Order: sequence, then structure tokens, then C-alpha cells
Amino acid sequence: MKEKYKIGEISKLFGIPIQTLHYFEKCGFISPEKDMQNNYRYYTAWDVNALLDSKYLHSFCFSNAEIRQILNHDDLKTITDRLDAQEKNFLDIIYHHQAILNELHEKKRMLLSLPMLTGKFKEITRAHLFFNPYRVNNSYPSAENRTQPIQVKEWLPFQPFIKATFMIPFENIQACTLEKADCLWGFSISPERAKELQMPTGIPVEYIPAQRCIYTIFAATGTHTFIHALQKEVFSPLTANGYTIADAPIGKLLVRSHEGGQYTRYFEIWVPIKP
Repeated sequence: MKEKYKIGEISKLFGIPIQTLHYFEKCGFISPEKDMQNNYRYYTAWDVNALLDSKYLHSFCFSNAEIRQILNHDDLKTITDRLDAQEKNFLDIIYHHQAILNELHEKKRMLLSLPMLTGKFKEITRAHLFFNPYRVNNSYPSAENRTQPIQVKEWLPFQPFIKATFMIPFENIQACTLEKADCLWGFSISPERAKELQMPTGIPVEYIPAQRCIYTIFAATGTHTFIHALQKEVFSPLTANGYTIADAPIGKLLVRSHEGGQYTRYFEIWVPIKP
């Protein structure tokens, strides 16, 4: 029975490319004997054990540096400590992906409910939120016209938990100039979720407290129809039913879709009202 095997034999036996075996050697996982005469590498059962151990540790997503330490230096306590740390990493990953799965389920539930909720009005309390506006209507302010930097890229890593959000300034509502309103567009997130995600506290945001509102869902079909749909589907019915708007309405984009060949956007909106 052979006690030493060439690299090609090991590659074929375990289905590991030769380049990968060279890489594992470079990482310090294995140290096959090298024949200085012909430059061949010879693997013993000991080398194969180390190779299999390294593959096993890779399955736990340990880094190459950690695997090298475990194989060559770590005592029992250190290995146990590494397993504890990796267990926490996996639990954090599971928690994060469970939160994403919950978001997906909620998104699907909302979309399935759109036909029943669109055009319906009800009084509810809108939850508090952080709002980060980054454009006015369709314009992104130039750097020299900003009083503070508008942070967009700092928020993007926190998708899908941030929501595309708009706010209609209350002064536009008071002046009855909705057609010329400067609608603020940005991202929003609940303060609780922001804390869970450890969002940087230095990102400029506006805190919007909870308020008693009229809630509804409306659709804007076609491009450049948002304000018109908002007036027709939300504000006009509220006024006709005797409601008085008390503060800036806030809403979120739910979905962009193509209904009957037409580009359609669905929004939910909370309109603060006077008691």
C-alpha cells in the first residue's frame, strides 16, 4: 500500500483542483513533502487529515487565518473560544435574515391587500419614524446649496428596512398650493429598527413623532401624475368629508408595477387631521 501520494492523485481522489491544493499549502493548512529533485509534492495520510480538517473548518466559515491558527497552534480553550465567537456570528446572521424574511412576508401581504385597501380611508395612529429627505420633487440639491450633507449612500446598506418616503410640507397645504408643492422625498425607518441595525447616529435625520391620522392607499398611473393623484384620490375626498389637515402628510411608496400596460405606482399615506 502506498504511503505517499502525488498532488494529482489527491486532487482526483477528493475532487479538489490542483490550484486549490496549492492555495491551501500557501495558506499554511498543509505542508506536503517536496522532492527537490523533481519538484513533485507528496502527500501523506497526515497531510490528508490536515486537508480534510481545513475543509471541515471552512464549512463553519472560519477565515483562512483562523484555520491556520487552529490547525497549527490553538489549544483546546482557544478552539472553544473560536467556536463560541462563530456561533454568535451565525446567530446574528440568522436574526438578520429572519428580519429580512419578515419584511418580505409583510411586503407580500401588503401587495395582496392592495385591491381591498386602495381608496379606503380609516383613522389610525401613525408610528413615529426617522425621515431622511434627499431630494425636493425631482431635483437633488447641489452641494453649495445644502445646509448639511444629504446622506444617501450611508442609508443604502440598511435596505430593505429603509422605505422610500415622501412628505408634503404643511405650508403648502395651508396655502392651498399643492400643485406647486415642494414634495420632499427620502428614506424613513422606525427608531427601533434603526437602533437594532446600529445605524450611525451622525446621519442627519428628522424625527417625526406618532400622530393621529387618516390612512389610505392611492395609485398614480403614468409618469408625472403623483400630485394630481394625491389631490384627486386623497385630499379632495378628505375635504369633501369635512376633515381638516393638521400637519404635513407623510407617505411611502409601496410598489411600482405595470397594470394593463400602464406604469402604476401605489402609495400609502398618513394625513394628520384636527380632532
